[in-house]
Amino acid sequence: MKKLLIYVVPVCCVLALSACSSDDDDSTGRDEGAVRQATVTLMATPNGLGDNGYNDAAAEGVFAFAGETGTRLQLLLPKDEAEAEQMYRYWLTENSSKDSAVLILGSSAYESMAKELSPLTSHFSSQSASRVLLFESDAEIDGVSTVMVSHYGVSWLAGAMSQGFDALILAAAKGIPALDEAIAGFQEARVTYAGEFEDRPCRTELHYLADGEAGFAMPDSAYRYIARRASSVFTYDELIFPLLGGSEAGVLRYLNDNEFATALMVGMDVDQTGLSSRIPFSVVIRIGDVLKQYLSDWLAGREWPATQRLGLKDGAADIVITPRFRQHLTIWDDRYGDPDTFQRLYEKYKSLTPDPKPHPLTPSPKGEGEAYGGGGSNY
Repeated sequence: MKKLLIYVVPVCCVLALSACSSDDDDSTGRDEGAVRQATVTLMATPNGLGDNGYNDAAAEGVFAFAGETGTRLQLLLPKDEAEAEQMYRYWLTENSSKDSAVLILGSSAYESMAKELSPLTSHFSSQSASRVLLFESDAEIDGVSTVMVSHYGVSWLAGAMSQGFDALILAAAKGIPALDEAIAGFQEARVTYAGEFEDRPCRTELHYLADGEAGFAMPDSAYRYIARRASSVFTYDELIFPLLGGSEAGVLRYLNDNEFATALMVGMDVDQTGLSSRIPFSVVIRIGDVLKQYLSDWLAGREWPATQRLGLKDGAADIVITPRFRQHLTIWDDRYGDPDTFQRLYEKYKSLTPDPKPHPLTPSPKGEGEAYGGGGSNY
């Protein structure tokens, strides 16, 4: 299992707003003859770290860069968006005249804040190396660079590889760009490739766990929802496509608590091989590698693009097949009777993956709990 080791990274982690400043610096700046130390600050989203997924992967990339280069690292953990805005204002004020500071804003949850406060970054001079990077966004924001790893192509590929199964897209909440892209890609592939099982078309169903960001931190709700679905049918054998952040732990717990469960789950954001025997492959978003490259470019004095979208064809996202998947199952069926089933599907469909549609992508107009294709749902 891949874990985020926050407290053993050999860098300076600052966990409180007051620790972001130093008593050695005055308001007029440091001595021009002094050696300037580069500093990277990562502002995580509330409840983001510890998800064993996207947020942890992003932090690991930043930590790895700091550890390898000796760059000073500050970690901000706001309890909510109001505190995040306070921290952001403070950072902008403290670093407006410095030439060696980077702030990384963790996820699209901070997009509105970055837009609202972007004028404060206008006094960063062209000679200054101080920068702000917002990831999980491709918005154009004055004074802020943005980068998004598109979930569309890799989710399309996962949808094509899920043929022969009913599928459940279980998403944390509506209106989150990365989730919307993933939903759209997965659904589009399913329209063409879902196929049939036992002489009926395979269904695709979409359900949102909550109305807002809280949906990323509701593992118990995710567990109960899957348990209710499973109890309503004789054999619960659909494939779950989780877009849940930390709430995914509830789905994993259900699958691991039920030794004879026949449902499958796509691993999400990182290679989740080993977290459950029911994961045949994982959607991997290499956000940590992307952030590490951005920071390496910054340290080398290279400019960042104002906005950038990366994806499957750039190597920023991919599918990782679980080795010897079938060997670890208590129960299996003919849909993956060949031990190379999912590897063959991957090789067949990867080259067919389409480019993302014009932004923004939105899910199918069907609402929460409705089935896509093949009549009504049995769940």
